[in-house]
Amino acid sequence: MIVKDYVNQDEGFVRSSTEEVRGNLLEALKTVVLAGKRIVLQQAGKDVAAIIPVKEFERLEYLEHELVPPIWEPYEEEYYDDDGGIHCVLVDEMEAEFDEIITEVTVYNELFGLLPPQRLSGKEFDTFAPVAILMNIEKFWVSEYWIGEKDRLKAFH
Repeated sequence: MIVKDYVNQDEGFVRSSTEEVRGNLLEALKTVVLAGKRIVLQQAGKDVAAIIPVKEFERLEYLEHELVPPIWEPYEEEYYDDDGGIHCVLVDEMEAEFDEIITEVTVYNELFGLLPPQRLSGKEFDTFAPVAILMNIEKFWVSEYWIGEKDRLKAFH
């Protein structure tokens, strides 16, 4: 199980290589969904992405919107340009396209929602709603992300 085989565990999260997660994606999903852990993915020893429970992602999104006001108003077309949405994938789809998905997350800051199988460790899940989010590490490290966003916003004013 990935919880026991992690590289390093800090407060509330597990560090693991992308190769380890690729080979144990279902176990990684169990770690996030059932154990409530966050997994920080590493490539060549560098943090690149995170898989977190969807409820935690919702809290991060709420805090981000509270602390970092949008530079556009809702009536302006540009307000919606940055809203790329979340791509939802099943575990087997993620396994098949793992490298491409990691590239989308790390290079283009795309978000991927992981859809669970109907049964995960004996628990029933709605297979149409994501239970975990794969995100760029910059967005996961919220404080650093907000500092960067505030600096970016200051450049516009």
